Amino acid sequence: MSDAPFDPGRMAGGMYRLLPIAGSWPSRPVQGDTLSDPELDLVAETLFAALPKGAAWRSPDNAAFDRNSRLAAFWRSFAPVLAETYGRLFRLTQESTASTLDQSLEEWELEYGLPDPCFGETQTRTQRIRALLAKVRSTGIITKGDFVGLAASIGYTIEITEPLVFVTGFSRLGEPHGTGHAAHFFWRVHVTGRATKRFETGRGKSRTGIDSLLDISRATDLECLFRGLKPGWTRVIFDYS
Repeated sequence: MSDAPFDPGRMAGGMYRLLPIAGSWPSRPVQGDTLSDPELDLVAETLFAALPKGAAWRSPDNAAFDRNSRLAAFWRSFAPVLAETYGRLFRLTQESTASTLDQSLEEWELEYGLPDPCFGETQTRTQRIRALLAKVRSTGIITKGDFVGLAASIGYTIEITEPLVFVTGFSRLGEPHGTGHAAHFFWRVHVTGRATKRFETGRGKSRTGIDSLLDISRATDLECLFRGLKPGWTRVIFDYS
């Protein structure tokens, strides 16, 4: 986030602005290691190393283990099962976070009260995961910066401005300021990149009495999400201009 200095006497626009630096969350680091998807030979070597020493175990007088013996073949037969166990244990750890889950989506949705009506009743798996991530990341948010980041996580680039009341000794005449004490409680959310359709005159164009002067493709999911999560003292106004 880039925060403008909060100084109503010097800010050119008389508004406090927050802009997202990037339109998406950073990619996750690689979490796998050697044991998350082990090679069978590596697992077999682990089993061989765990065997006792001695002639009965194909290592007399501390000699190297005979990897071509029947005993080696016996223990090597356990390698696929052990490798699969390691892999399943690693995949189980991935179910502990909403950003890495694979098999436990329904359990996560039950925990967080999903599906959310803000995102519609019929959703693809990708949309369900996106809704879950938004729900998880919305926990404990309260600042304008939090909401800018939340919007970015579901694919929207927004700018939040908050009117400043004219203050004698700080504000300057001619700057845009809100009027009245209620201006403190408004957030103006400007959503960029939304499609608009204006009324057009001419043959085969817009129809009087049927088509509106301006149709805006509203971000209904974003509006619903913000109105459910906004601070209780705040009124949110969406701007698609």
